[in-house]
Amino acid sequence: MMSISEVRKMTKQALKGNWGLAIGGMALAYVILGAVSMINFIPVLGTIAYYIFAGPFMIGAMWFFLAISRQEKPDIGYLFSGFKTFGRNLLAAVLVFIFTFLWSLLFLIPGIIKSFSYSQTFMILRDDPNISPLDAITESRHRMNGHKGRLFGLILSYAWVFFIPVIVMMVLGIVAMASTAMFDYSTSSYSYEYYSSMPDMSPVFAMIFVLGYFLMAAVLFGLAIWIYPQILVAMAVFYDDLYASTGTFNEAPATDDLEPTPYTPDEGPSYTIPPVEPTPPEEPEAPQFENKTWGSESMVEPEKETPTPEQPTENSDTISEAVRPSQPEESTDQQNNDEQK
Repeated sequence: MMSISEVRKMTKQALKGNWGLAIGGMALAYVILGAVSMINFIPVLGTIAYYIFAGPFMIGAMWFFLAISRQEKPDIGYLFSGFKTFGRNLLAAVLVFIFTFLWSLLFLIPGIIKSFSYSQTFMILRDDPNISPLDAITESRHRMNGHKGRLFGLILSYAWVFFIPVIVMMVLGIVAMASTAMFDYSTSSYSYEYYSSMPDMSPVFAMIFVLGYFLMAAVLFGLAIWIYPQILVAMAVFYDDLYASTGTFNEAPATDDLEPTPYTPDEGPSYTIPPVEPTPPEEPEAPQFENKTWGSESMVEPEKETPTPEQPTENSDTISEAVRPSQPEESTDQQNNDEQK
């Protein structure tokens, strides 16, 4: 994850060669919003019409600077890209405004914190055209968990420049009021004739104050034209870096084995079980027939016969004679009869 200095460096690289496009887009956005804001003089209906237009238009402006950060070279007409999905973007802007306003009722600080939580909503709507506004707000909230302080520091690293003309305007105002008070005090101590003979310097002080005010307003406008494009491009770079680091909150990273994801205080370690591939059924082995008969014992390979005690072996003649039963010998008379025949 990139640090604030690295995000600023990437912002400079993204704006290199695109400064004219970025400043022109920002100036045109200011002029359009200023012109449309004139309808706020119409009670109720004018304010409603202004916010109906301003919501999708500001979303389109954020998409314009997101495209610049990705080197997509958008044209000026891309500022109005938020009107292509008018209803979806308007609902997202209204929900973000309502949620932020409700949190601000508790105190100002919770509203500011929640505005950083919802800061990624509009850019999520651009990258995921199928997501609903409420789901985009939820996803922005999950992505910004633990990163709101880093985004605040990034914006503050650009916005501190605005404090300079504001401080100068406050000093001019204090000087003008002090000079007027001192002039009134000094003239009150003199007689009416002397006071009437002195020139009235109040208009001069008022003129100096008004000129200084308009000068500082012009400086603020110039700073806004120069700083705001950098802030919006830096927020786009921050968004891409945040997505590369966290991804969507409802997608678990694919792992080959059971490994716990890094522990967060709100959630315990989660495990991703790899899918189990079904094993193919084992094919039965084909029977091997060694004999020509189809008996049950012929289905297996017969074992080699081992010699049994009944089979004759070496030096078995004497043993067989000993165990063989004796046969009756023929009588001599029977032998003589056979010879005579």
